[in-house]
Amino acid sequence: SAMEYKVGDIITFGKISKTQTPTTHRIFEIKDNNGQKIYITKGDANNSPDMQEVLGSEIAGKVIFTAPYVGYAVDFAKKPFGFMLIIVIPAAAIIFDEVRKIKAEVVRLREKNHEL
Repeated sequence: SAMEYKVGDIITFGKISKTQTPTTHRIFEIKDNNGQKIYITKGDANNSPDMQEVLGSEIAGKVIFTAPYVGYAVDFAKKPFGFMLIIVIPAAAIIFDEVRKIKAEVVRLREKNHEL
């Protein structure tokens, strides 16, 4: 791949499809095999490096920034109570406000037509 990777970079690799989930691990070691770089990766929570070697062509990209705690909000929104709080209640408030505006506009137009 065109991007340069170094030990310590967090990369996403593997087949990205509906059936296979890509893996995101840190580069633990870089080996050279006749000019071709081979990446040895390791999950931060794992004790030992991954058995599977990663070729540059298998790398989808590297992590360039993180958004701490966003995962907690996503997990919370997946639960029924969280979904209600984060999705349903705000959506209902927006719909209610739009209905209120439409009613006010209808009343205004009726009064305007009544004046004619």
